[in-house]
Amino acid sequence: MSMNEKKRSRNSDIPKVQFPLERLLNVKDLTNFVVFPVFLALLNRLPFLTLPSKPFLYFVGSAILWYIFAERSVRSNRYFNLHRAYRITFFSVVAFGVFVNSFVPSLADEALLPEMTPIFLSVSMVTVLIGYQEGIGSGLFMSFLASANLDNSLETFILLSVVVLATALTTRAIERRIEIARAGFEVSLIFLAINAIRIILQGEPIHAVDLLIAFANPILSSVIVIGIVPYLEYASRIYSNTGLIELGNLSHPLLKNLSIYAPGTYYHSISLANLSEAAAERIGANSILARVASYFHDIGKSKRPQYFTENQQEGTNPHDNITPSMSNLVINEHVKQGIEQARKYRLPLLLEDVIKEHHGTRIKKFFFHKAKTLGQEERSDDFRYPGPKPQFKESGIIMLADSVEAAFKSIKKPTPAKTQELVEEVVNGIYNERQLDQSGLDLDDLEKIIEAFTRVLMSMNQQRIEYPKEATEKVVSISGDSDPKQNTEEDRREQNN
Repeated sequence: MSMNEKKRSRNSDIPKVQFPLERLLNVKDLTNFVVFPVFLALLNRLPFLTLPSKPFLYFVGSAILWYIFAERSVRSNRYFNLHRAYRITFFSVVAFGVFVNSFVPSLADEALLPEMTPIFLSVSMVTVLIGYQEGIGSGLFMSFLASANLDNSLETFILLSVVVLATALTTRAIERRIEIARAGFEVSLIFLAINAIRIILQGEPIHAVDLLIAFANPILSSVIVIGIVPYLEYASRIYSNTGLIELGNLSHPLLKNLSIYAPGTYYHSISLANLSEAAAERIGANSILARVASYFHDIGKSKRPQYFTENQQEGTNPHDNITPSMSNLVINEHVKQGIEQARKYRLPLLLEDVIKEHHGTRIKKFFFHKAKTLGQEERSDDFRYPGPKPQFKESGIIMLADSVEAAFKSIKKPTPAKTQELVEEVVNGIYNERQLDQSGLDLDDLEKIIEAFTRVLMSMNQQRIEYPKEATEKVVSISGDSDPKQNTEEDRREQNN
């Protein structure tokens, strides 16, 4: 290596110092911190075709409050770093909400602006699709923009902020679409109550129309949300828990196909789902995502099911007739096929991630050692799965559950002690291979996961009592023969006829 090359290599190892101004001039950050909030501020005033009375305060405040309320919550969500679709969907829903929140009130009297603002609409969509904190953050920002339409009214900001918090709280754990309607009704009662309290405390005359509008607003918004969310899910491939539950009802074409052509893999996936769901619940992760992703994690095996142990008949193993290198390619292909199927059927992005990540970059040790035994010059890296490593907790749980479920089948007469020892060995092995470094799982999580896996495995292996045998008259057999007495009577009737 020449002197110049060594110098360049040494300089590349030195971390680059990024000054604040340089960071601000970064196109991505400039867009997120400045361009988009200013665009939303302009969009908010579009129905009125005027700027607010204090434009400097309005636009600078929009940029600052966007960062405080929305951008900070977005940056703590690891899904935004995995897929650009999350940010695009978030921006689109918020932009839609900002416009609707100003357009609807612009059609009525200015005094009705708080009651007419359908802020439940966008906040509930963000909360259901993306997350609770993102829903609150974007909702508080939209409350500021709406209050600016009424000359920066603090009262309007507080009223709408209460609606935002109530909306996020009531829609944060939605599992059925009808629960969105129930949340709309509950928020309507809260909106009605705080408006009534405000009017009474301020000694203003009570107008039934104002209270009726405040009550009807979230209810009507909830109906619209129920209709819009499925389209957003399909377009963005970001699914709410409700959408995930609908995918996980086992009637999906991919799961039916798996049950027909790869029944062993199908039942393995069912067992895996039980393990993953229990572990996710134990550490506070998304148990619905863990269960549904487990169902779909091996859908690529339906193309060549006979190359996977769980689908093989006794004494027939196609890998005996091909080289270890070819076996390696065939095994890798099920990941590629799974990704293609996930994209074809527009499965959620996170399910596609699990399909790619549930093997991480682990080595297929059986085929690697087989190649070495045959004297082939092979590198261990050539027998690695393509990866990447798990990028979020649910994906890491499924990787662990996949290996644990397969290893558990090798135990004869499992006891709680044997099962726990096996689970600990598998989990520690994967942890030491550094496969969980990017998943967000810590050692405390792993301890809880081991406990959950052990409990579920022992429950799945629960022995049944032996029922006493009773003498039973044979009526049918596998050959389709029926009761011989009945056959004799039928033959006698045919002869008489």
